[in-house]
Amino acid sequence: MSSYRYRCAACGITWEEVANRRQAEQERERHRSEVHGGGAPDGDGIQANESKPWPGSGAILAGLVLVLLLLYSGRHGQ
Repeated sequence: MSSYRYRCAACGITWEEVANRRQAEQERERHRSEVHGGGAPDGDGIQANESKPWPGSGAILAGLVLVLLLLYSGRHGQ
């Protein structure tokens, strides 16, 4: 699942993540209107944060596969 956040590079501010792109766009429009007179400052944009697997899960999986292979080869190599 994706989440989104608005970033105004001109102000150096990144908003909290929101559940959908439309919410981030509303935050962008509100900020542009209130702070930049409705204009689009250079470098502002909507950032998508894709869901990522748990950090380290690939290393854990590789370790489990290695252990299983060692166990399998130990039983069938005798």
